Amino acid sequence: MTLRVAVDFGTSSTCVVAAINGREPQVAVIDGQPLMSSAVYAAADGTLFVGQEAERQAAVDPSRYEPNPKRRIDEGELLLGDTVLRVTEVVRAVLSRAVSEARRLAGGAEADLLVLTHPADWGAVRTRLLRQAAGGLAREVTLVPEPVAAAVFHAATHPPLEINHDRTVQVSRQPGETIAVLDLGGGTVDVSVVSRAPVQANRRGFQVLATRGDPSFGGADVDQALLEHVGDLVSSADPEAWRQLVEGRELADRRRRRVLRQDVRGAKETLSRHTYTDVPMPPPFADAHVTREDLEKLIAAPLSRAVELTCAAIDEAGLRPKQLTAIFLVGGSSRIPMISRLVHERTGVVPTTLDQPETVVARGALLAVRQDPARVPLAERSTEVVRGGRAAPRPAYAARPPVRPFHAPQLPPRLPPPPVSPPRGLPVAPEPPRGKRKLPWLIGGAVVVVGAVAAGLLFWLNQGDAAPPQGKVVAQYHYQFSAPQDWTQTGGQPQFRETLIKPGDADTQNDAISVQEYPLDYDATADPGKLSDNLRQQAQQAGSVYSGFDANATFAGRKVIYYRQAGNFGPIDWYVLAQGKVQVNVACQYATQPAHDRVAAACDQVVRSLSITA
Repeated sequence: MTLRVAVDFGTSSTCVVAAINGREPQVAVIDGQPLMSSAVYAAADGTLFVGQEAERQAAVDPSRYEPNPKRRIDEGELLLGDTVLRVTEVVRAVLSRAVSEARRLAGGAEADLLVLTHPADWGAVRTRLLRQAAGGLAREVTLVPEPVAAAVFHAATHPPLEINHDRTVQVSRQPGETIAVLDLGGGTVDVSVVSRAPVQANRRGFQVLATRGDPSFGGADVDQALLEHVGDLVSSADPEAWRQLVEGRELADRRRRRVLRQDVRGAKETLSRHTYTDVPMPPPFADAHVTREDLEKLIAAPLSRAVELTCAAIDEAGLRPKQLTAIFLVGGSSRIPMISRLVHERTGVVPTTLDQPETVVARGALLAVRQDPARVPLAERSTEVVRGGRAAPRPAYAARPPVRPFHAPQLPPRLPPPPVSPPRGLPVAPEPPRGKRKLPWLIGGAVVVVGAVAAGLLFWLNQGDAAPPQGKVVAQYHYQFSAPQDWTQTGGQPQFRETLIKPGDADTQNDAISVQEYPLDYDATADPGKLSDNLRQQAQQAGSVYSGFDANATFAGRKVIYYRQAGNFGPIDWYVLAQGKVQVNVACQYATQPAHDRVAAACDQVVRSLSITA
């Protein structure tokens, strides 16, 4: 018996597909569902529970629960309860459960091949960690980028569609048909444009014309935005109780917060089918009434940028939207009605969403590498990437075209995090940007070494309590802060654990505030002088790009170590909070003089209210 397994390891959920003895792939039903939660729970006795089992156990002790291990891939180690686990152990637990469910379908047979999918912009470090986590789960392990798997699913198993004059749909068998695939997953957005290639010399294939992606937005971010909106609706009744709910560390608070997040996620899914719903709230808050219109206002900007990303990929392929045979929507977030409407309005093409869009990537991944004795394996087919009208042969999944984010191209590139000695068990440095892509970052114009110093140059000791959040609460990673109501969260890159906010009416401008989190390999609360001395030495070595280093400054009513960077788009003031082994940097960029007071007030609010929740 032969068993081939594909696992789409997602931010919030994981899909498993199995092909037994060369038959058509089938989706493994786990806990009665076609998707398995990616959550992991570390029990006190060392047992790792995965999926629905983990969600049930989380009610016992939420501190041992990790709902989104994929987003923690860069952290090296995770603290779950009082247990420190390597990230690869946590990821392996998810993959092992997935493979075991596939083996159950095959009567316990060993897996001959395990195909894992990953975001298009994951480089060598992350993909190596993913491969390490899967070691020994199958005789052979191979990796496929998520957008490529989605494109393969449609290009290889679903012939392009034609719309007849009577508006009926029929299958087109002609070569050269072109489709775009917009994949809206739990944590990423990916787009690929694929053309079915002619049959030549007994070889069948397809051309990957263009691919783009962004790692900073997905279904988990939609959940967070809706949670913040619910907080805006109910927190005025008892601001202190709301603060305790969203950041409290007591067991009761953690249990209530976990249930609330589940209810908010359910409300999001309901709003995909109905125009309104209610979110049950714990005492002392009244239940929150939310509408589809509310949700669409919250996510209009990131969804619009996802559509622009799609248009950019189509343009890069040298095509106009009307020249496409179809635009396919895949991923769980593709169920949001607004995305289909935006794609139609922007491109003039009505997008197609198939049943169970969450399973497309896993099914495509297995199809991409399967060996069918009746045809040439897809992985061996002729594959070309076309640029400027010229085509050059290249492997199907190696050396993909650069994946560019959808952010404004005029913004400067991001500088890397500080080059101080990394904590044990963590990568030496995050993966660098690929190609010459531009990122929506605040800082530009500095050499790598100098820029790296700036990212960690300010140290704000946690002396004095953070002010209770007022305004719009943003709670991400291991920090929380309050943003002005008229400021909008425009993204942020998970590898830097960053939240980026801008004035709501100036999304394309460079006035912005960034909050980032970095791990430390020592306790900065117990030894504040160590980080301060290290940063002062680095500041002296950095040169004239930076000025005003002050180890005893006060800002927003709190003791800080302050530093200013001369950025290409205006001065950048840096402030950093450190608590235990967590360091949080706040960067405030003043790109336009008329908005100086507005940015300064917002920066004051962020720093004043920022707290570390680890």
